[in-house]
Amino acid sequence: MGTVIAAPFTATLLGDFGAEVIKIENNNSPDAIRAWGVLEGGFQPWWSVVSRNKLPVTLNLRTTEGAEIFAGLVKKSDVLLENFRAGVLTRLGFPTERLLELNKGLVIGRISGYGQTGPYSSRPGFGTLAEGFSGLTFLNAQPDGPPLSPPLPLADMVAGLHLAFSTMIALRSTRRGEYGGQEIDVSLYEPLLGMLGATFLEYWLSGEIPQPFGSEMSNAAPRNNYQTKDHCWLALSATAQVPFERLMDAIGKPEYKTDPQFSTNEARIKKESRMELNRVIADWFAGMTLAEALKACEKHEITAGIIASMRDIAENPHVQERKTLLNIDDPVTGKTLRMPDVPIRLLDSPGKIRFSGLPMGAANEVVYQDLLGYSSAQLEELKLKKVI
Repeated sequence: MGTVIAAPFTATLLGDFGAEVIKIENNNSPDAIRAWGVLEGGFQPWWSVVSRNKLPVTLNLRTTEGAEIFAGLVKKSDVLLENFRAGVLTRLGFPTERLLELNKGLVIGRISGYGQTGPYSSRPGFGTLAEGFSGLTFLNAQPDGPPLSPPLPLADMVAGLHLAFSTMIALRSTRRGEYGGQEIDVSLYEPLLGMLGATFLEYWLSGEIPQPFGSEMSNAAPRNNYQTKDHCWLALSATAQVPFERLMDAIGKPEYKTDPQFSTNEARIKKESRMELNRVIADWFAGMTLAEALKACEKHEITAGIIASMRDIAENPHVQERKTLLNIDDPVTGKTLRMPDVPIRLLDSPGKIRFSGLPMGAANEVVYQDLLGYSSAQLEELKLKKVI
């Protein structure tokens, strides 16, 4: 029942490891992600990635027959995932109580902008709003610049990851007989707030509002991005003591290792210390090409690496050797797609991308006939009535 990214990403992760995922779309309103970044030739890159390993069916729940079909699917399922605004399924005739009556062991995973309770629960919520509400966007800026939203659906994916994790916990509890079915309530903003770590606690204890630090961290230094002579960029994190001391040796500042202004992290995070460290590190990298800088970092065991573009990733020998990317045929165009493979590697039971996103309603016959027992004639009638 999920649309766009949040709950669908949960299903993507579960599907990678063998879950049979049925993707329900309203036949009158295709999932908006189908239109994200459509390329010449009909390629749907976001749909191809997020809807991999899923069986797409069409269904109009606002019809009597559609509601009956949905009830049949609920009875046959272990998990129901949705990311509607709070209360939408209830208004469609499927409150939590009825869902659990249909299937007492059902795990109901819900993602919404602000959660199922509270004064904001009925508000529409998109990832961009959640990123702002969580405090992330405020912090994601240069010190004197405007707040920046992430250039990807970060809140949706983080919430989807949290829901996948909690779904597995709920399923395990159900299998062990500790509980029957249960409901999971994940908001878009709370996982992001949690991933900001101790940022809120620091505010609570000090009373000082954490401010943007650009690519740096308020509580550890040095950590920043630096440009090389050939206009490439490197990310560096040398906040722990040993990496810091190696870095100072490499850039010709060994005296900074014992200088009270830099010798401890507590000293290094002060404004004057940060500025001086950024200056000398930036000067060092600016005097080398990217290749020279990487060679120097490897020689001195400095924790720095390239800031890669998608082209860099495609051509990188480490990425190629690990088979981070895979080729898979596009079911619509027949062309070969190259995309990231399953990022989690279980040695004994690895995940697998079996196929990319399928056309709308491609699995209607498989699901409705094989799983629910509808005949071909019944399906034709349902199509005429615009139920499927």
